Amino acid sequence: MKRVLTAVISAAFLAVGCGETKPAETASPASAAPATAPASSPSTTNPAATPGSPPPMRNFAALKIGPYDVQPMFEEEISNGHFNIGVKGGDVKAVRMWVGPEDASGVMVVKTEPEFNYNHGHVEVPNPIPTDAKLWIEIESPTGELHKGSTPLQQAP
Repeated sequence: MKRVLTAVISAAFLAVGCGETKPAETASPASAAPATAPASSPSTTNPAATPGSPPPMRNFAALKIGPYDVQPMFEEEISNGHFNIGVKGGDVKAVRMWVGPEDASGVMVVKTEPEFNYNHGHVEVPNPIPTDAKLWIEIESPTGELHKGSTPLQQAP
């Protein structure tokens, strides 16, 4: 009986360890905080990604949020919700985003993670996407000030 219980517990630990893994981060939080948009043409970024480079992305309309210049981007299809936010203009404490009303009622707000030279997050996108849908972005400065803006969920021309 002990052997069966040990085997079951071992299998459970192995199953918990399966799944998507993240590489260990070696950058300090201070060096990871600023995020900038990748160099890009007006509507497409990195059309042919190579291993270890950012995936292919398309741009939403750029915007100014508080003191920050912001370039929202998406991977694959807008409906997949894989959004990347390039931020220039200073350090940031956090970048959050959501699709829905400005007050974020009834939706999940996602705190992004630094990735390459932008912030990345996975947002729930309604299906079908309403024509007036917007991606809302909230940037928290190192001093705790909140700056908010939005862009339509349409690829930039």
